[in-house]
Amino acid sequence: MISRRHLLAAAPALLAAPALAQSAPPVPKLPEVHNDPLAPVLGNPSGDVTIVEYFDYQCGVCKRLHPMLLDVVAQDGNVRLVLRDWIIFGEGSHYAAQVALGAQALGRYLDVHLAMMATGSQLTKGDVFAALSSTGLTPAAALAAYREKAEAYEALLRRNDAQAMGFGFSGTPSFVIGNAVYPGAFQSRVDLMQAIAEARARQKSSAI
Repeated sequence: MISRRHLLAAAPALLAAPALAQSAPPVPKLPEVHNDPLAPVLGNPSGDVTIVEYFDYQCGVCKRLHPMLLDVVAQDGNVRLVLRDWIIFGEGSHYAAQVALGAQALGRYLDVHLAMMATGSQLTKGDVFAALSSTGLTPAAALAAYREKAEAYEALLRRNDAQAMGFGFSGTPSFVIGNAVYPGAFQSRVDLMQAIAEARARQKSSAI
């Protein structure tokens, strides 16, 4: 199990020391992490537990673990999965995120997302074009849809980056599950399922 974990509800206490408060970005608030009208949502949109993944389309670890993440979400049936592009590997990642978000605007996010997550770690524009060839959607069409909302989508990417920095994440993938922050990858489905179960338990105890 990932050992470096803290609860988001208690995280502002980490900023109590003046020196830390001056050097660290603010810790994001839970509602803004869980809910963003532009962030893609998979799984059960009405799920009782929300997982937020900060990922990069050029992150090899993200791609290796993503099938397991999607399978756990599907098998559970009551998890809401929010996907936040965190651009840490440069222009290729930015381009891929633009294509995926443009596909979201066209109602084709899942197909395009899965196609790009099935590629190798490094992505050129040619790699993105090849990945999308099986979806029936071209990067040009997706980028055209992206550009129609470019200002809003670029603001989303900045929010994603600010949140990841606020949590002190050092790389992708990183997660927020319920109100617990997991700065790193889950090594097994058992670990991920346990994190989901713990999130449910916390929610039940807080509701009593």
